[in-house]
Amino acid sequence: MRNSKIRLGRIVAAVVIIGVFFLWVLRQLSVSGPPIAIIRVVDAAGQPVAGAIVRPAGLRTKAGPYSSGWYAWRADQNGVSNSPVRTANDGRATVSYPRYVFERIETGVLCFEVNHPDFAPFNPEIAVDTTPPAGASVSVILKYWLDRVRHGALVVRPDTIILCKGATLRLSAAADAGGASGLPMFAQVKGLSASDTNSWLRPEPGVLITRRLAGGAYILRAVRIETNGVASFSQVASSTATVGQSNLVNLTFTRGATVRGELDASVPRPVRNGRVIAHVWPQDCKAQTSPPEWHAWAKVRDDGGFEIASLPPGDLEIVALCDGFISTNGTGKFNFRYPQNHVLGTNDLAITIGMEPTARLEVSVLDNEGKPLKGAKVVTWPNVRYGEWAATIFASDCYNTVDWFSLTAPKKPLSWNRTVADFEGVTDSNGLAVLANLPPTTKEFAVDHDKFTLPATTMPGGGRKERYAGVALIAGETNRTSVQLEPINRAPIAHY
Repeated sequence: MRNSKIRLGRIVAAVVIIGVFFLWVLRQLSVSGPPIAIIRVVDAAGQPVAGAIVRPAGLRTKAGPYSSGWYAWRADQNGVSNSPVRTANDGRATVSYPRYVFERIETGVLCFEVNHPDFAPFNPEIAVDTTPPAGASVSVILKYWLDRVRHGALVVRPDTIILCKGATLRLSAAADAGGASGLPMFAQVKGLSASDTNSWLRPEPGVLITRRLAGGAYILRAVRIETNGVASFSQVASSTATVGQSNLVNLTFTRGATVRGELDASVPRPVRNGRVIAHVWPQDCKAQTSPPEWHAWAKVRDDGGFEIASLPPGDLEIVALCDGFISTNGTGKFNFRYPQNHVLGTNDLAITIGMEPTARLEVSVLDNEGKPLKGAKVVTWPNVRYGEWAATIFASDCYNTVDWFSLTAPKKPLSWNRTVADFEGVTDSNGLAVLANLPPTTKEFAVDHDKFTLPATTMPGGGRKERYAGVALIAGETNRTSVQLEPINRAPIAHY
């Protein structure tokens, strides 16, 4: 009997010790810093690749209602640096990553850009945490552990990144190339930055070489830029690159065309704060095949006229926005704004852009006690969709592709997008925010504040929750609505 009591006491003591240790581990996990992924980069033979630059680019969530989305990794929003890291001699790089993509939606996959001058660029997505998210059902958790045991994998390690050698591509200007001669060439091809000296060599005038072209099908175009910014474009070439072989392409060039025109007569003159944005795709190329695209914009004059020079031939998509008016919607399959379409050849093109009135929205924002809230930012994000493929906030893309073609570093950082003041407003002391120039197709808005947020709404199908407020706008009128917020940490969005 005495021995039984001793054994029972030892068992109880062991259980207590294990329980205390388990609670300590949980506490350590709850107060520790961001999780860490150890990424290993190797070549096709399995040998470590030292000196590869691993650049964090994006995040995906764990399995569940939010797993289909891609989320930008921004240090200011996610609280963890996305600075690039370099692999050590053993091919390993340590990457800290955000525990949550947003609120309490857990990170499951990291998206990277991996570059090394001896290999083709690679954009892998690495699973870093496959455990069920918080709130998962007992059946989901049991299935996860049973699968782990069944496959003998009690420790999950990120997949190894395998870099492959690239094919050699040699571009040369024909003797009668046309366009401006004596200028350096740049190439537009998927995966390679046109100005990256690690990717492109210029052994002699009129020749451009890369040894980092990914094997397989490719579509490319070469560009020459004069000192005044005028561009000449080669024909669009497509072929299949074979690693270990040299792929030769001989090119001719034609100077870009100019699109000029005006906003239609429905827009009163003088036109205020007008801008026109053009996007050109090569003809007979689908956007999803990553053909060489071209983007440019110009301000609209007071008289409603505009001019965008040096555009390549192809399918032209064009949009416009000014105070009180937006370009009429083109045709498309989804709930976006769409450009107006034209075909651009090698000759200049004159067009008139159809316009329609925008809407004014006044939003009254209240705190959780029903009092007006000052300093809350009300934002909308009406998207324009190019090529029935890529979407961005309307008029945020006021940039010129030509600015990315240079043999020297730019004097100031270049940006693909910018904030559109038309689509946001900050509440005053009365809790009122004014968004004075919205597309009438705008359907929703969000509110940003450091202490308060919109209550989460469950979206139809799938169980996702979003912090948006719906709105129906009437063009040419002032539309009014109000929202009441809740404390920001009252009910964070989680997977389940």
